[in-house]
Amino acid sequence: MYPGYNPNPYSTGGYPGSTGPVQTTTTVTRTTTAAFNNSWYAPYYHQIQQNASQFNSLQYWFQSVDRDRSGSISANELAMVQFYGRPLGFPCAVKILRAFDQDRSGSIDFREYVALHGFLQTISSAFMMADRDRSGTLDPTEIFTALSGAGFLLTQPTVISICRRYNNTGMGLSFDSFLMAAAHLAIGTREFFNLIISNRLLCFFSQKHFSMERSYALR
Repeated sequence: MYPGYNPNPYSTGGYPGSTGPVQTTTTVTRTTTAAFNNSWYAPYYHQIQQNASQFNSLQYWFQSVDRDRSGSISANELAMVQFYGRPLGFPCAVKILRAFDQDRSGSIDFREYVALHGFLQTISSAFMMADRDRSGTLDPTEIFTALSGAGFLLTQPTVISICRRYNNTGMGLSFDSFLMAAAHLAIGTREFFNLIISNRLLCFFSQKHFSMERSYALR
């Protein structure tokens, strides 16, 4: 078992404040199917959708996190989610929500929430695989490995810049700091995909990763 992590992504006691099974509510889906499928995070959703048990479990958790029963989740609600035994916290929740809030409404619907969950799982797995010495922090070399494992293909200078920005303690990136860095990169990925949709970039993709060739010929 990797130290400091709970194998259950969410608190075993349920969402803070919950008192048992929640009532089923109608889930709000604001983003059209076409727009959603064109989003950078759609593959996370479709992967989880294939696992009926996990998908149904996330429906329950979405309803638990959606405390005001609005059918969507705000940053305040997301901040309280217990991921690997610790709440995400408001600053991280704001950053992550921004990456998955396709329509920029300030909240995410169920599909976006499922995709977000898949993203968090990927980031966590990449962190644990890269932290080979089990120190709980990543040095620059490990950060490069972890980001690559999470699907971000970056140059070494870019990784060094990320280290400088998020290495607040000088001891390497903790999981919380790594998650903040990954959320920052996810926001950039979203903006990149938005440029694709608006036909302002020529893009070349592989199955899991992507590389970018900046060209504004289609402006």
